[in-house]
Amino acid sequence: MKTLQKHERLLLIAAGILLLSMLLMLIITPAIYTRSLPNMKNQGALIGMSLAVLIRIPLFAGYFSIIKRIRKYSDRRTGSYYVIGGLLIVFAFIYSDGAVAFMDNETIPNVSTIMFVNVILDVSAALLTFIAAYFRPKKLIKPNGTL
Repeated sequence: MKTLQKHERLLLIAAGILLLSMLLMLIITPAIYTRSLPNMKNQGALIGMSLAVLIRIPLFAGYFSIIKRIRKYSDRRTGSYYVIGGLLIVFAFIYSDGAVAFMDNETIPNVSTIMFVNVILDVSAALLTFIAAYFRPKKLIKPNGTL
């Protein structure tokens, strides 16, 4: 039973890290929209940041669907773990391109740093997901005590 609790705890921590990453994205979105181009509104950056947040919402929901399956003792596959972890790593590398693009912008100096923090948070959530897949209980015990 301790393995099951550790497994669920790892997924909850990964979901919390992903939520923190999405909140940081929402915090820097107004600065990117208003101050990334001189005397203009940057609609392309706004669309990109909105898509980055919207893509991570189903991944966040995926964590809770996995946890729901764990609590019902019906989780026997690890494919969803690998899909969520792999997508987080891919999206982190795509997002790092935007972080590099904002490094030279003097009007918003902290945006690039926050974007790199988002990349680190996404990769750490993916690593926790892969660790949770490794520590997934091999034999699940039903509530009546049988295997």
